[in-house]
This record gives sequence, structure tokens and C-alpha cells, in this order.
Amino acid sequence: MNNHTPHDTELTLGALVDCPTCGLPAEVTDLFTLGGAPGPVEHAKIICVRRHWYTLPLETLTATTAASERTSASAISGQR
Repeated sequence: MNNHTPHDTELTLGALVDCPTCGLPAEVTDLFTLGGAPGPVEHAKIICVRRHWYTLPLETLTATTAASERTSASAISGQR
């Protein structure tokens, strides 16, 4: 199983996550739901700057550090 912590923010198209292969930023290019044994599972299709591409369950993705920092900065500036 995967040791990644699930992302803390809701992923949208264009969001950045870590590439599972190289750890560089990967862009979310599609979001969809597939049927699973216990129930539907949300998935994302991603492609990284080195052109690795994957279709993975959302729970296995982690937001990139830069994306997390931007989200935190937006939340802080929105509180003013």
C-alpha cells in the first residue's frame, strides 16, 4: 500500500501534485469516479514535467510543496 498522506485541499483541474515516479510537479488533467469493490473511487489523471503520466486514486496523491504553500498563502490573505 502507499505511505503518502492524502492531500489536504480539494483537487481541481490544473492543480499540482507530486509525481509518483520523480517527485517533480505534476498537473491534474482529469478528475473522474470509477467503480470499486466497496464503492465508487475518485481518480485523477496526472502528467508531470518529465512527461510521466498516471491515472491514480485521489487518496494516493499528495499536493506539491509549492502548491501547498500557495494554498496556505491564499487562505491567510483571504482572512484579512
